[in-house]
Amino acid sequence: MKIVYIYPEKLPDKKARSVSVINTACSLSKYIDTSLLYEKSNKNILEFYNLECKLNLIPISRKFIIRSNKIFNFNLKKYIKQFDYFYVRHLKTAEFLIKNNVNVIFECHEIFSVKNPKVENIEKFVCENSKGLVFVNKYLQKAFEKKFNILNIPQKVIYNGCGFKVDYIKKDFSNIKEIFYIGSFQKWKGLEFLVENMKYFPNIILNIVGDGNKIELNQIINKYNLKNINFLGFKTSEEIEKLLKKAKLTIIPNIPTTDSKFSMPIKLFEYLTYSNIVLTSNFDTIKEIIIDNKNGFLFEAGNSDSFVNKLKYILSLDNNILQNIAKNGYETSKQFTWDNRAKQIIEFIKEIK
Repeated sequence: MKIVYIYPEKLPDKKARSVSVINTACSLSKYIDTSLLYEKSNKNILEFYNLECKLNLIPISRKFIIRSNKIFNFNLKKYIKQFDYFYVRHLKTAEFLIKNNVNVIFECHEIFSVKNPKVENIEKFVCENSKGLVFVNKYLQKAFEKKFNILNIPQKVIYNGCGFKVDYIKKDFSNIKEIFYIGSFQKWKGLEFLVENMKYFPNIILNIVGDGNKIELNQIINKYNLKNINFLGFKTSEEIEKLLKKAKLTIIPNIPTTDSKFSMPIKLFEYLTYSNIVLTSNFDTIKEIIIDNKNGFLFEAGNSDSFVNKLKYILSLDNNILQNIAKNGYETSKQFTWDNRAKQIIEFIKEIK
């Protein structure tokens, strides 16, 4: 059986979805003949992500004067007969492949038509005509089942994962002096919300890992004369591991939007894997993984009082209690690896073959 992961975007890239794609494809290649077909670039993909695997890389062009999905699909067509299954997360690429009568496994990350009603017919066609559907969380699966006629389509919930391989680290939580945010600066990630609420914790340093537009963040910093915000910039996977090893308290402050509603951050699994305390917004997706006061902590998304009170509560807890919660979080993380994800995808395909 040959499978190809189709990704009509340039690689390598810093986006979380790119991280998910390359790690999933790489892990699949350990167990099955796997190719990754992506938009051509001049960079070494595996070196960028610090990966070694048997993955067959197939770069194709998406540009002829202009960049276009139609050009990508035109170049994709000559590969159609080479593979048994096409694993896809892009709607229009999936539509093109289904219309060319190939076996498409469509991975669902959001309901695109919520933000763009014009694609609802395409989304309906893809969902109801794919060979199988993979959802990155249960909440998203239920939302799709309500909106589309997919009950007769084979489907499975397969969470994202983490590639860090590390034993449990017993950390000292008795004197937390800094917290870590790792991720993008997109609005729905809640970074402005987080930075503003640091005015209530002047003795705690907020370390921000990532890059993006800092205009609004700097305005908040200047408005409240914040001295406890530390921008660390973009970090490689190896550098992030070093930071997470020394970290103790990590934050996922996503605010309520159509983007965050279905999100299941990869960073959640990375934080837990390095035995950190996680404080995160209480979206239904997150609650599939985090149980408040057991393997992490939840606060009401976008609610300043809830965030502040929960952070104060965490800082007041005994070291032993926090160590137990961090240990539970670490144990939770062990099932969410890229290799386990790949095995579940292969098992799912064999079930519907």
